[in-house]
Amino acid sequence: MLRLAVTPRWLVAVLVMLVFVAAAILLGRWQWDRTQTILEAERAAASQPVAIETVVTDQDESLPDEGIGRPVTVTGRYDPALQVAVTSRELDGRPGVWIVSGVRLEDGRVVAVQRGWLPSMDDPGAAVPEGTVTVTGVLQPDEGFYADADSAPGTVASIASGRLAELWQEQVLPGFVALKAEEPSTDPSPLPVPPTVQTADVPFPLQNFFYAFQWWVFAAFGIALYLRWLWIEAAPEAADDTSADR
Repeated sequence: MLRLAVTPRWLVAVLVMLVFVAAAILLGRWQWDRTQTILEAERAAASQPVAIETVVTDQDESLPDEGIGRPVTVTGRYDPALQVAVTSRELDGRPGVWIVSGVRLEDGRVVAVQRGWLPSMDDPGAAVPEGTVTVTGVLQPDEGFYADADSAPGTVASIASGRLAELWQEQVLPGFVALKAEEPSTDPSPLPVPPTVQTADVPFPLQNFFYAFQWWVFAAFGIALYLRWLWIEAAPEAADDTSADR
């Protein structure tokens, strides 16, 4: 095979094979880089806050999968009658409560906003801000534990939109928003709590990945095809050499 491989015809063949393999590897790398570019662009788009009305609708009984962990904005007015304290919540090892207030949208629906942590529900920071506000936060799914647990008036054991709708006698959108910023800001106010579910990742662009993988398979196939043809053509010569030795 080595003797045959250095003949002019097979030197041309190996040159063609190397050009093909190099091109396939480069095309595969290009597709892989394109995959990463698409992934970064989709992640950047998913990290930009969008109006909550575009993510959750009246018909949704629970948060859509694509909405969980999504940054959103909520524009409306806090309703002073729609507020509860979520008991037994810590922040940096300090016991306290979470303050959850209802923001009424222009269409009358209510969004539960977890405004943050306070040492107690009677802290001055629990006062409901007045006027129109724009809340930026992360959309969180309902907490499933202790949703129906009995609690003292004005408190709940967990945040569940169904339970809040029952207490407030209002239509509450599923899930809740963990507040990160508020405009206009108020002082004093609850300390923001890191959301349990961070920004949801985006689907991996499998199509471009498979294109890259396909080109690399082509490169391996080109090498295998060259070696196979070389072996087939060299086999009769090897047999003749063996017969001559005998």
